Amino acid sequence: MPPSRKPEGAPSPLTFFATELRRRREQIGWSQGQLGRQITYSIGLISMIETAQRTPSLDFVQRCDQALNAEGALTRIWPLLAYGVFPPRFRPWIDVERNAETLRSWDPLLIPGLLQTPGYARAVLEADPGVTDERVEELLTARLERQKLLAGETLLWSMIDEGVLHRDVGGPGIMRDQLAALQTASERRQVSVQIVPARAAVTAGLEGAFVIAGVEGSLDSVFVESATVGHVTDHPRDVAMICRRYETIRSAALPVRASADLIAKVMTQWQQT
Repeated sequence: MPPSRKPEGAPSPLTFFATELRRRREQIGWSQGQLGRQITYSIGLISMIETAQRTPSLDFVQRCDQALNAEGALTRIWPLLAYGVFPPRFRPWIDVERNAETLRSWDPLLIPGLLQTPGYARAVLEADPGVTDERVEELLTARLERQKLLAGETLLWSMIDEGVLHRDVGGPGIMRDQLAALQTASERRQVSVQIVPARAAVTAGLEGAFVIAGVEGSLDSVFVESATVGHVTDHPRDVAMICRRYETIRSAALPVRASADLIAKVMTQWQQT
């Protein structure tokens, strides 16, 4: 077997991981094939990861950690890898999101990514024309990694259009699980979920989803979604416009308790489907 190649491309979290994986594998004298048999992944995939041509899944990283007795060193690199999975135009928002003390979001079409279940998120990602199974798994793992910020002190105030609760994403089973998860999330101290009912006459939110990130003592930033990736801005004029839009939408939203009741009612309808 020819010697394994070194990582390709400019220095990055992915090339760092690739180098570290290769170093630890060679340190114990294993070939890529021997590692593959231990973690039940193919030599081809290991080769692509060790040359920084493929981002590994979290499962792959954890299996390598255990097989190579790395004591969690490889898994600790994973958050940096997840960052690299996102499209370049979205990465600035990841930095904003991680440092935010508050996130105020409006979603007229889908459950917000920070509150999506794995099944719902996978169904959304698979709907992208031409996306590969590997890419779906990369993005799914990265999305679930993003959700960990809600285990900290970040406050999320989420407003969701009622139509999102009725929109079939992935089938009745996935929708039931998603609405149950939404209920559970809304019971947490740092998460607030409000539903804008279908009867509401407000039209301020029809132009699309957005998120406002706030940090005490600093200017707010906003992420405005589009048909592609969306854009991030902290320009005072743009932020002020989005904040006014948020307050207008919130004026039509149901209170938190009434929103929870509506979620429970729609979840029952999905159970009967």
